[in-house]
Amino acid sequence: MGKKRQLTPEEVTELFSEVDASGVIDPARVKTRKKRLMSWRAARSAGDEEAEERLTAEDRRSRTGSMVDPLSDEDPSGSKVGNTISRFGVAFIVGIIVLVVGMQVGYGVMRRLNTANLSDTVNTETVSRAIEGGLEWGNGFTQFPSTFTVDEADERTGVVEVSVVSTDASNELELFSNSQIEAAALATNALLNDNINRVVYNVSAVMDEDGNIVSDGLLSFFPVDGTERQIFTFIWTKNMSEASSNIDWELRIVGMDEEVASRIQKQVNSVSSLIDTPSVDQSDIEAQEDELALEQSLKGKDVFLGTDDGQTLRDALSAAQNSDATAVQQDAASGDSSGQ
Repeated sequence: MGKKRQLTPEEVTELFSEVDASGVIDPARVKTRKKRLMSWRAARSAGDEEAEERLTAEDRRSRTGSMVDPLSDEDPSGSKVGNTISRFGVAFIVGIIVLVVGMQVGYGVMRRLNTANLSDTVNTETVSRAIEGGLEWGNGFTQFPSTFTVDEADERTGVVEVSVVSTDASNELELFSNSQIEAAALATNALLNDNINRVVYNVSAVMDEDGNIVSDGLLSFFPVDGTERQIFTFIWTKNMSEASSNIDWELRIVGMDEEVASRIQKQVNSVSSLIDTPSVDQSDIEAQEDELALEQSLKGKDVFLGTDDGQTLRDALSAAQNSDATAVQQDAASGDSSGQ
C-alpha cells in the first residue's frame, strides 16, 4: 500500500481556514477550495507577490466570523462560551447580593417609618402597620404575633388597645416573657405620643383538650389546632403630675388566674433547679447561730493588744491559767492547815 501524500503548508492553512467560529466547517468555503488552491499555486509558481497579497486579502474578506486558530490553547474552536458563562455567573452573584442588601435596607426603613408614624400619629392604620412590621425596641426590633386585632386606636380618647393570639410560645412562662416584651415595646412607642395615655395589650393562646398551651410546628407551616383563650392583659398608663413636671408610667397585669400563676411558678422553679447550688443543712445553720451568739457575747469586752514586754495573747492566757492553778493550790493548802 502506497504512502499518502503529505499536505503542504498552504493546504494545511486552507483546510483549517474552512472552520468557522463555532468549530463547524463552512460549506461555502469547501466548494471553492479547489479554485483557491489552484490560484495560490499559480501565484507562487509565477513568483507574483502582488497576486499572493491580493489572494490573501480576498481570503480574509470571504471568511465569516472570527479568525480560528486550531493550535490555540485558549480557544481552539473560536468559541467565547467560557467568558460568557463567567460574566453571567459574576453578574448573578452580584445581583443576589444587591437584592439581599436592598431587602434588608428596605425592611429596616419600613420598620423605622412605622415606629415614627406610631409616635407621631396614632390610628388604626398606623398601629396595624407597626405590629405587622415590628417596632424598634432596644438594639433591635420586636416582632408581634401574626394574628392580631386593633380594638381601639384613637388620639381623642387617648387609648390604644390591641388583642393578639400567640402561637409561638410552648408554655405559660414563654408566653408571659414574650408578651411582656411585646407590650413594653408597643406601650413605649405609643406613649411617646402626647395624646396617648393608656395602652392595653390583650394576650390569648391556643389551648389543647388538657388545657396546655400549644404552638405552631415546623416553622409555622402547620397551624395549631385548639381553642383560643385569653390568658392575661398588660395595661400601661401614663400620668402627668400637676405639682411637678414628672411623667409617671405604670404597668398592671390583670386577668391571670391561679392556674396560670401556679404553672408559671412551677416552670420558673424547674428552670432554677437546673442551676447547681450548694445545699445548706441543719449543722450549718447551728454553726452560724453559735458564731452570732459568740459575737454578741464579746461585745463590750476589752481587746487584748499585747503587753509592754511583747507578750502575746497565747502567753498571757497560759500565764493566767497557771496563776489560777497556783491560787487554787494555795487555798487548798491553807484550808488543810487551818483544819489541823
